[in-house]
Amino acid sequence: MIRSLFLSSLRNLHEGRWEFGDGITVIAGKNGTGKTTLLEAIHLLCEGFSFRTHSLSDLLSWNEPEMILRGELAESKESDRVFARALLLNRNTGTVVKKDGILCKSPASFFGEIPAVIMQPADLEMVRGAPENRRRYLDELLCFKNVRNADLLRRYRRILAERNQWLKLNKIGKAVGGEEVHSVLTQQLMDLGVKIWMERMALVQEISPLIVRYYEMLAGIGDEVAVSYKSAVFDFLREKELSEEILRDAFAHKLEVLDFSERMQGLTLSGPHKDDLLLSLHGHEMRSSGSQGQCRSAAIALRLSASDLASRHLIKPVLLLDDIFAELDKNRRAAVAGVIREKKCQVFVATPRIEDLPFSADEKIEMGD
Repeated sequence: MIRSLFLSSLRNLHEGRWEFGDGITVIAGKNGTGKTTLLEAIHLLCEGFSFRTHSLSDLLSWNEPEMILRGELAESKESDRVFARALLLNRNTGTVVKKDGILCKSPASFFGEIPAVIMQPADLEMVRGAPENRRRYLDELLCFKNVRNADLLRRYRRILAERNQWLKLNKIGKAVGGEEVHSVLTQQLMDLGVKIWMERMALVQEISPLIVRYYEMLAGIGDEVAVSYKSAVFDFLREKELSEEILRDAFAHKLEVLDFSERMQGLTLSGPHKDDLLLSLHGHEMRSSGSQGQCRSAAIALRLSASDLASRHLIKPVLLLDDIFAELDKNRRAAVAGVIREKKCQVFVATPRIEDLPFSADEKIEMGD
């Protein structure tokens, strides 16, 4: 849980200091008063990144020289161990990050102790949007399972970028190191890619029943929903046959087949960075065949499953709900509220209309006063 938070000059919030309980806190106020920004600050202190931007500089208020964000987190209300987090952004001197008083390279060091799960209307893109949205979801959950997976993913992205750069330069005859470099990068890509596949497939096997259960709870049991991992590299193989050795051979064969196309396009055309989490409804892809209500139910099911996974492998997460109830019908509101009450997590709910909420608050924060 997060016990306290102080911020200044963070987006549209000039300054604020809050202490939080371990129950349900409603953040109320009109649109534009900073409700989502407060959720963003909490998420940043817990997860080490913003769910709204990839650039920390976007957090700094317009025309302000410096932003400060500090917080104290703990495993529970009764816990004696407190995790101190601090982030300072200065337009002239750069970024300072501290974890328990020790300087760190980036806010990414915050990750792995007090998880947070955000639920927002934009989650619909996880179901209806591009595969990269679902890959990002899977990779965040991989880090919930094992913090070391974050390093595995970073290493893969670095090797992928280096290989793409070699292919791009080779296309114009300027590649450095010749075919030997290409071979080394390809071997490293395969080694890391196979490890990611093994982790992702184990993850999908673990979360699939959770997603199906939550979906049926929200939408009813009439819909036949299924979850699977989709990869052009090994979809032709039976799941029981998959091993690191077989995956590596399949990956090597795929890259060999695509070698000419990769050199022509200057891009790596196969690997975990091209895969997808397939959500199916009655045998058809939900992203193209699901109704608005079905896709919203699936998006919420994905996030609720993420909270279960965090509880299983770390501790109970902080749940952040950003105005999700306005888009739900009465039955889905009641179902989500029931699940949230059962989880007994620390919950923050941002809403412009308290009457939309299907539960009462333990605490209330009025924004814009």
